[in-house]
Amino acid sequence: MTVKQISGIHPYNDLFYRSCFFNCFFPIVKLHDQEVAPYLLNDQFAYGLTEDGFLQIDWMSTHDPEKIMNLQGIQVEKIKHCANLIEKVKQDVTLNRPVIVWVDPYVQRGRKEYLTTHSRHSILITGFHENQQTFHVFENRHLDNLSYEHQVLPYTDVQKGYDTFHEYFQPNDQFYSYAAFHFDPKKVSTELFDQKTAYFLRNMHGQLDAIEKGITALETFYEQFPQLDDIEKLVASFNQVINTKKVELYRLSLIKEDLPEMMRLMERILAEWEKARHQAAKLLFSGDMSSRYQANIKASLEQIIHDEKNWLEALAIKCKRECGVL
Repeated sequence: MTVKQISGIHPYNDLFYRSCFFNCFFPIVKLHDQEVAPYLLNDQFAYGLTEDGFLQIDWMSTHDPEKIMNLQGIQVEKIKHCANLIEKVKQDVTLNRPVIVWVDPYVQRGRKEYLTTHSRHSILITGFHENQQTFHVFENRHLDNLSYEHQVLPYTDVQKGYDTFHEYFQPNDQFYSYAAFHFDPKKVSTELFDQKTAYFLRNMHGQLDAIEKGITALETFYEQFPQLDDIEKLVASFNQVINTKKVELYRLSLIKEDLPEMMRLMERILAEWEKARHQAAKLLFSGDMSSRYQANIKASLEQIIHDEKNWLEALAIKCKRECGVL
């Protein structure tokens, strides 16, 4: 076969979830008429601090995502380092098995990272054209935003990206840089997550202490904020927080009828974070830590801390009721 294209796959641009791998994987989930909700409702996120005092987001999974995948009937063949990459991709795609591989955009022509920035990046391969020596892929045009789209990449670019990923990042033996997926409808079981709200609350019950510690970390950041002087890092950390809060709001929208109060609180928290980022961006463009912008950011942080505590209190009550400990 010289030309093959797996039909029915579409890019996933609803939200950025954890890493580019999941934005490549979710089109496979939807291809087989499965839901992304079990993955989104499986995780919890907590504030943390980097060594130099900036905010970061720590995430915790109750169930291994591969367990969820298998319960959806999605099976995977994983390879740590594929020695015959191009031929293996063609074999899998011919069998209607979409493939996700990890590459380094440093060697991908046409990307802004070309010969400038090494980064971990995954692409979804859905087809090939043997005569033109090209793969059909889905990937984001820009690494820092949702711009997933169909693209055509030469075999050689994918091979170089794959090889450079291994040479530069040297992933350990627990990392699989190649994954081919197929669907077995006989293995589909929704027993674990058929009731979305109950599934979410059971998952979150074991993470309440971690979330509370995260709010303590946020309070520490609030106190230390005036001493921070790297505005670019500040904006980057706020961007990561906002991306995560968008995930939290999106997944709450899936169960909003059962948790309307938590939905409203998360909307307020996200809005306040966006206000704080706007002020941080003004700091970045002004080039100095203006007291007026600092005061505005601190005011937003105060409100966020207040709302996060209320959100956690509401979550704890719901979790304990669901788990029969209240």
